[in-house]
Amino acid sequence: MRRISQLPVFMQRVGLPMRSAVLALSDLAALLGTMFALLLVRAAFGGVDPDLYHWVFPFLLVAPLLGTSLGLYRSLSLPPDRQMKAVFLLVTLIYAVILLVLFLSQTGDLYSRLVICGGWAISLVTLPLLRLLCIRLFARLPWWSSPLIILDKGPAAKRLWHYLRRHPQHGLRPVTMLDLSNDAEHAALQLAGAARRWPGAVALLLPRVNERGSVDYVTEASRHFAKVIVVPALEAGFRRYWLTPCELSGVTVFLLTQNLHDWRRLAIKRAIDILFCILLLPVVVPLGLLLALLIRLDSPGAPIYRQMRIGREGRLLRVYKFRTMVSDADAKLKEWLAGDAVLKEEWERDHKLREDPRITRMGRFLRKTSLDELPQLLNVVMGDMSLVGPRPIVVAEVKKYGAVFDEYCRVRPGLTGLWQISGRNNTTYAERVAFDHYYINNWSIWMDIWILGRTIPVVLTGYGAY
Repeated sequence: MRRISQLPVFMQRVGLPMRSAVLALSDLAALLGTMFALLLVRAAFGGVDPDLYHWVFPFLLVAPLLGTSLGLYRSLSLPPDRQMKAVFLLVTLIYAVILLVLFLSQTGDLYSRLVICGGWAISLVTLPLLRLLCIRLFARLPWWSSPLIILDKGPAAKRLWHYLRRHPQHGLRPVTMLDLSNDAEHAALQLAGAARRWPGAVALLLPRVNERGSVDYVTEASRHFAKVIVVPALEAGFRRYWLTPCELSGVTVFLLTQNLHDWRRLAIKRAIDILFCILLLPVVVPLGLLLALLIRLDSPGAPIYRQMRIGREGRLLRVYKFRTMVSDADAKLKEWLAGDAVLKEEWERDHKLREDPRITRMGRFLRKTSLDELPQLLNVVMGDMSLVGPRPIVVAEVKKYGAVFDEYCRVRPGLTGLWQISGRNNTTYAERVAFDHYYINNWSIWMDIWILGRTIPVVLTGYGAY
């Protein structure tokens, strides 16, 4: 039993954290399990010789090596959208090589298309789901995270400490904060002592540390720790960008890629919007008619209403929604706000009311399930909105966006977005603006796909809705 408890420490010493090992085994299990299950299903219908596939299973064992090269098992996790891209590349490259072997051997006719093509498609789902399950099961166990030594004791270090403690899924577990000495010899002794006490730990340097003296703390830390995270001293605005480190004439530089300037990526985004709407058409039309009937039976008034919002380039657009309030909602709002100072303060702060008396019985259901926004698919088809983007705002909300409003005007508003999957109404308005700012600055097709995937459980559970 003692040897088992020492396994995480041993693996960290040899450079393979338990978290990376578990995720690699999870990916391998997803690939092998999917292939095996499909092979059993296809063999049940006859016409397939399972012995033909004996070479495929050992071939899948290279997945962890390929995943390592794609950054799937790093100490510091990739952002979710880039992780999704890496998973797609991992599965696609493996099955591409399998198809290449079949092509070169001219034996493709002997193999089932369901097993090969289906294995690729289903693995794209089972692999991230199994990874998510592992994170949910093991993230709070001590061996999941690498010990993190924060080389600072300032306010930023304390905020980072509490954040990582609340979010163990990142794979970093703060164990101590060191206030490094300005004397090089003393700082070296501090770092050496910390490295001996926490073998396999990761060191993190904040900008304040490197700015306060002549000691080269990065070099000193790298002498004692295999992995050192350096937070660059950038302006606050740059911290919302995903920067890629590069080398230029022996100097480390950061590459900032703005995908919103690439018309080809924007064309793909628009194509995804149209394709998604077409696929949803057989479900949305009958569901929309049923909801419209229920709204009309619940309270008098038209089931759909239009509201003026601000769209791309600051232009006004009419946004369609199912009615969730009484027909004379605006007049009643003015009346209630005039007579209730608490409600007025909440409205001015969040532009929403947690207990809004104007909402009908059917309206509460629609808002809880986000079905009130279903008619906005018409806005998506017309090109006024996109499936993913910042939620469309009214004129009164412009001042809350401040300098970020110019960024907001660069994109089409979205049916869902980063704010919706990150808590929605459980967040402050300032956090909403920050989510929109991050999305716009770091937008990619993969981020849209990730947000769409995360939207499904959020809608089903009604998380953050009121």
